[in-house]
Amino acid sequence: MRYAGKMLLSLLLSVLGANALAAAPNVTVNITLPAAAQQAGLDEAAMEQALSDAIASELHMVDLSAYMDQMANANVLSAKGLGVDYASNMQRFELGGGIGTAVNGAGFAFTSGEGLPETGFALQIGLMGGLNLGVLSGKDSALRRIRLYVNGMSATTKRDPFSATFLNYGGHLQIQLLKGGKKTSGVRWGGLDLTSGYEFSSYALALGKALPVSSGDLTWDASGTMTLKATAESIPVELSTSFHIFVVTGYFGAAGDTNLSGTSEAEIGIEGPISLMFNGADQAIGAASAAVNQGGVASTFTTRVFAGAQVDIVMVKLYGQLNVTLDKSVGGHLGVRVAL
Repeated sequence: MRYAGKMLLSLLLSVLGANALAAAPNVTVNITLPAAAQQAGLDEAAMEQALSDAIASELHMVDLSAYMDQMANANVLSAKGLGVDYASNMQRFELGGGIGTAVNGAGFAFTSGEGLPETGFALQIGLMGGLNLGVLSGKDSALRRIRLYVNGMSATTKRDPFSATFLNYGGHLQIQLLKGGKKTSGVRWGGLDLTSGYEFSSYALALGKALPVSSGDLTWDASGTMTLKATAESIPVELSTSFHIFVVTGYFGAAGDTNLSGTSEAEIGIEGPISLMFNGADQAIGAASAAVNQGGVASTFTTRVFAGAQVDIVMVKLYGQLNVTLDKSVGGHLGVRVAL
């Protein structure tokens, strides 16, 4: 019985040990300490395990699938509202632009620091144009209630040690279901609008220079291939209303987003030297590598609420908007528009 108990305990410890090693998947660390470091009591195996865990944590490889799902969901939200105006009620045409971000799994955080984002993150900058289809019609024409918007932009920005590339484009049709009221004492209701259309967005990070990962006195300088990319196609259906009070317009609405596609993919194949800070100097003591391919998916349908405020300076409109979904995504954007 005692022997069987020992065997069971040994098997349990073996399983727990295997799980501990599995906490750093696809990470290889090889360290050979100099004799002086060994004499000082430094342990190669312990340092290898510590650095392996640090690499897995820094690169989100412990649960990369969940991380890539977050990236996919953040990208879906990043362009919402960037190509549509819910407040100006343009009567002729409109031009504008804005910059926005979205996160998934980080609460009301609109930035993600430097390096690899802690949770799902995406950034978009967009230019937009709008046209009232009744611009050549009389004031009582039904076409006055229909507005067409188009938007799009692509660029590459820096996010050391990564380069970040974004792309967005789309088109929207907005119909005024209920006309707004007349201005009374500087206050006017903007009516009820229905908006729908097509949106495409993508956000990609690509490693451009060495990525340092530290654990205690160890530093791993990794280089190679590391790309994370999310793409999405979405059809929103939105109901919104607005209130104009002197030079400020507030608006809010609710939406359902059908995501025709929403995916993300990570490709990681990096390696590099390991250095140890010992006796006041950096010493090369080995190398490490990490490799994995992993995809993620966004929710196929999301419900969302949004709200914003706009300052009206004659034709110029300065605005900010907040988007919140039920899948733990939060986004917002700021911009300027000229509407006639």
